[in-house]
Order: sequence, then C-alpha cells, then structure tokens
Amino acid sequence: MTDAMVTGRMPERKKQQGLRVLKRDGMNASQAVNLLFDRLIEEGSVDFLLQDGDASADERWASAARFVDSLSRKRSTRFDDMTKAEIKFDRLAAKGLV
Repeated sequence: MTDAMVTGRMPERKKQQGLRVLKRDGMNASQAVNLLFDRLIEEGSVDFLLQDGDASADERWASAARFVDSLSRKRSTRFDDMTKAEIKFDRLAAKGLV
C-alpha cells in the first residue's frame, strides 16, 4: 500500500481535477463527502464504490436501463396543457356554474 492510501492523502493534481468537477456541478468537497456518507449508510456497504469498475460497459448500460425502467411514469391528464385559469373555468363549466 502506498503512503497516500495509508494516510488518506491524494496527489494534488487528482484533488484539483476532482474539485473542478465538483465546482462545475455546483458542489464542494464537503457536500460530496456528505452525500458519500449518506449513500454508505443507505447501502450498508462500500460495494457500490467498487462494482462499476468491475462491470463491463454493457452491464452498466443494462443496470442503468433497469433503473430508468423502474421509475414511475408520469400520468397525463387533460389539464396538463391548461393554465390555472383555464382549469378553474373548465371545472366551473362542468358544474354548470358558467
């Protein structure tokens, strides 16, 4: 094991590259670490940090597709393209009030 792994330190170049990515996406290192710990607690394991490196690109795409397919679908209604005023008018008209 290298000294960087034992002490938890990383090369400065790697740190700066990571900080640039976080900044670009509107986060800082503290926020990222907080999210990491939330995920660690939720998963109860560090496997999620390691598994993508072992999975092939096809396996990662299949996993992503399963996740997307598991998301609930938005139900559309006739009100979706109406303004609030149009919805109110439609409801009042349905009750015979206008």
